[in-house]
Amino acid sequence: MKSLIIIPILLLIFSMGAKAQASGAVDTSAVMMLDTVIKLREASCYVFKSKDDELEYVKDIQRIRTMLPYVKMARHLYAQVEEKKDAGNKKEYRHFRKDTEKEMRERFEKELRDKTINEGKVLVKLLNRETGNNCYKIIKEIKGGFSAWTWQIVAKHYTYDLKEAYDPHKEWILEMAIRYLGPEYNPN
Repeated sequence: MKSLIIIPILLLIFSMGAKAQASGAVDTSAVMMLDTVIKLREASCYVFKSKDDELEYVKDIQRIRTMLPYVKMARHLYAQVEEKKDAGNKKEYRHFRKDTEKEMRERFEKELRDKTINEGKVLVKLLNRETGNNCYKIIKEIKGGFSAWTWQIVAKHYTYDLKEAYDPHKEWILEMAIRYLGPEYNPN
């Protein structure tokens, strides 16, 4: 049924184009109808060596989408803390850091406790990727060595190392998921 409707429309369009060429004059309405630009998104096709890798890829896409708001906020806060630290006033910096930490705990602690361990691992990896520092170093700079050591022990309990730097070659599945998200993944 659809082809019966499309055929007369195509014949009409082609006849207008032929008429315009034969007379030498260009019918602008015909040109406007034919001037259509279709932009297609770049498509990638991945073939995974195992079903586990493919499943991890799909899960990473969802984990990134879940944790991206937290990554954006953490990156912004880290920049603010670094800016205050560089300002030179230690007392003001200490109060700012403590007030910010208290506010963030009140605002996000319950939400983050409800996240899975794997979502937490993705959060740590994305923070490492975006800041260029591993999480152990960030905690040590902001909270001190003892706090960083304590969080490292907690992370090790859940089979993760906060001192581990982000390596795009090692985390190739996560990198593919980030590329898939394209403009949707914008931690700025």
